[in-house]
Amino acid sequence: MTPAPNVIYLADHSVVLALPAVIPAFVIALVVIVIVVRDRRAERAENAENELKDANEREDTA
Repeated sequence: MTPAPNVIYLADHSVVLALPAVIPAFVIALVVIVIVVRDRRAERAENAENELKDANEREDTA
């Protein structure tokens, strides 16, 4: 059973049915990635601030 040569398939039903599940999964993954990046940047800034305070305290006591 072969399809007619002039038939064009615009979308497969399995792809159309999967979109409602796939799109929210990508959105959730994007949100998680944004949160992780922000958290790592904040932690890096906090560590730099703590190192600066420690260096200043060492200079004051020396």
